[in-house]
Amino acid sequence: MRITKSVIYKAVSIFGVAATVAGCGGTTTDANTTAGTNTTSNTTGGGAVTAVTIGYTPTIVLPQPLIGLQNEEYAKLVKGVTFGSKVYDSGSDVVEALRAGTIDIGASGPYPALKAYAKAGDVVLLAGAATGGTELMVKKDGPIKTVTDLKGKTIGVNQLGSTVDSMVRYNLLQAGLNPDQDARIIQVKPGDQAAQLLAGSADAVAAPSPWPAQVAAKGNGRPLLDWKQILDNGDYSAGSIFTTKKFADAHPDFIKQFLAAHQTITDNLNKDRAKGDAQVLDAWSKTTTKKLDPAVAKAAFATIKYTADPGAKGLQRFADIAFKVGALKKPADLKGFVYSAK
Repeated sequence: MRITKSVIYKAVSIFGVAATVAGCGGTTTDANTTAGTNTTSNTTGGGAVTAVTIGYTPTIVLPQPLIGLQNEEYAKLVKGVTFGSKVYDSGSDVVEALRAGTIDIGASGPYPALKAYAKAGDVVLLAGAATGGTELMVKKDGPIKTVTDLKGKTIGVNQLGSTVDSMVRYNLLQAGLNPDQDARIIQVKPGDQAAQLLAGSADAVAAPSPWPAQVAAKGNGRPLLDWKQILDNGDYSAGSIFTTKKFADAHPDFIKQFLAAHQTITDNLNKDRAKGDAQVLDAWSKTTTKKLDPAVAKAAFATIKYTADPGAKGLQRFADIAFKVGALKKPADLKGFVYSAK
């Protein structure tokens, strides 16, 4: 946790979503896939799971939960289980709900689960969802040409303490700047970033896909660091699926079935990317009630790759960055973070 700047950053140091789409207002929305109310896990004799609730941040870098819940693919692939859902604004809210037992499985950017494991070892990663997508945007016709030019500037990120926030801070450090002293980093909801950049309220903005494409189209923006330049040539986790170690250990058969369904959805999306992207966009629009221009959607989907691979090596890199920028108080060893079904 960062101790050198503001109380605000302390308060949100539990990592938020790599891809917060609905904004950062802290509200929670029910989005059930079955008739009736949200469900929590129910088991019959012998520990068979009959109902689960998935909590997630609705974003195109979490395509499997969107398709699995909105199109009821999970229920089709995992027989005998009822799937309910809850929508959250941030990954930290998802982890909090998971620990409270409000949900059984969580989906968000990788940092909330990563930090939870680093601190307590109680949250484990089941699978990846997508890679890439994050971009640092500036005005197309503005004077900012390099990261060094951000000295003294205001940078809006989707959520303070998020995966995106730490990636921005890391790039500032790499450019020889102190994120706490040489720039002003503020929280700007992804949907507001185009307008704020256009108005000059922020000199740069960063968020996961699809919002950088929206900034380019509506905010006269261009990437200062595109989705590949911002970290590791784009090979970084943007979405993750996780649960508590207690739930996974108690229901290994269900975890295996769920992961098989997750892989099937991923494979189907990748068989025909154009068709898959259209399905994800449709599910996202229904979940969030937001729309994207076709050109914006096409540009956004071009920056991400669908994958079920948890990306263990990349997650350790994230943990190292988290420590470097002060979001973790000590180095974290993620051995055991990726769960292996028994």
